[in-house]
Amino acid sequence: MSDKTIDQRVEELELVLRTLIAFNVDATAALGRVLSTGNPMIAHSIAMDLGRLKHNHKTNIDNSLYGGYVDNLITGITGQA
Repeated sequence: MSDKTIDQRVEELELVLRTLIAFNVDATAALGRVLSTGNPMIAHSIAMDLGRLKHNHKTNIDNSLYGGYVDNLITGITGQA
């Protein structure tokens, strides 16, 4: 059994979650940039598809936070807010 408190365990889980989110956004943005390099139409198409994700409200998640991640990903791919 671990000697960690509940607060320590929650703090560790929060760190892991933030790390996973940052990695997924950065990795996906990098892939999107490579795919769309030199072709603004591809970047626009990817951005449009991602933008549609914001309208698919899901249960058991923070949809506003999800939308923010989508926006950050679009910015990472297109370089535009």
